[in-house]
Amino acid sequence: MDEKPIDELAELPSLPVQSVMAYKQNLAALVERVNKIMSSRADLKLLIGENPIQVMFENHKNHGIFMSNILSLHQYELLAHTVPWVYRSYHSRGFSYAYFPAHLQAWRDALMKILPPDEARPLVLVYDWMLSRHEDFISWSQEIQSRVQEPPESWKGMYQQFLQALIHGQKDKVLELGKEAVGSVDDVVDFYLYVLQPAMYVVGGMWERGEISVAKEHLASALVNRLMSLQYIELFGPQREKRGRAVVSTTTNEYHEIGAIMVANSLELDGWEVEYLGSNMPKEDLLDFVFAYQPDILALSVAMSFNLESTQSIINSIASWPEGKRPKIMAGGLAFRDLPDLATRLGADGYAEDCRQAVQLARAWQEQNVQ
Repeated sequence: MDEKPIDELAELPSLPVQSVMAYKQNLAALVERVNKIMSSRADLKLLIGENPIQVMFENHKNHGIFMSNILSLHQYELLAHTVPWVYRSYHSRGFSYAYFPAHLQAWRDALMKILPPDEARPLVLVYDWMLSRHEDFISWSQEIQSRVQEPPESWKGMYQQFLQALIHGQKDKVLELGKEAVGSVDDVVDFYLYVLQPAMYVVGGMWERGEISVAKEHLASALVNRLMSLQYIELFGPQREKRGRAVVSTTTNEYHEIGAIMVANSLELDGWEVEYLGSNMPKEDLLDFVFAYQPDILALSVAMSFNLESTQSIINSIASWPEGKRPKIMAGGLAFRDLPDLATRLGADGYAEDCRQAVQLARAWQEQNVQ
């Protein structure tokens, strides 16, 4: 993707606060209106293929949540990076490319119908930009950008075997290879980085392109979760040193937790006392726990970009606490992959690309406190 679209977005007028608030407050009505416009089209089956209409409705809801994040956070770069992924994911499942401008035009019409004109017009400019870039979005969606980095030679054979077992849902083989690859705690982080993480990126890419079903993608995730749990039970023991306390959690409404588990386990292996809170952690419960536990570090994992606004809300809440109560906040996950500096723009103290970087950042913060 060239820089021209991002330059164009930067030239759009700043959105008035009242326009953003109107979008958020009327989101349910906007989605309902878009659903009505799209479902009444005579060419609907040509647009969505053999997909049930509920799949289209789900996309409209997700689009509204995503755009609410983009508009609230003023992160138009994320818009330019994310829309091609949406094109690729839905087109691979049978949606026509013609669906996307029809869908965006329906949003444009809904904005003008439901919101006062002065509040709608600035928002319409953003939708006009997306409509003007339709052909580019198609082109960018076809540029498959692999997230997978080649593992070191010593891990290639294991990675390739593990990936095939994972894709084919071979539970016994997955567990056998995991046991073979990780003989001690010293192997855990390398196994995560050179086998588990790239394998799950490949599985995710296959799902995006429609090469495997949702069920197979979920099975692969479940097998990886099961393997990490077994390795934890067999290998992890009492810690000899205590570097400090850490809480690791996904953000609110985030269900992708494999990366967060890798970070939690890697920090624990490095001597941190870790509390892992799991997926879809409600904001207030997370804040109550962190305030009471008083960790040195809070690590938040965010995979889906429509969860960024809730992540910023968590960070802002912690920023208002008394100085002695505020942990360092580390953010990571696929939502930041294309824009790693976005984590600090949202207010986090640092960004970690993977579990090894999370350990390195935690150690650096600890050393600063000691000095």
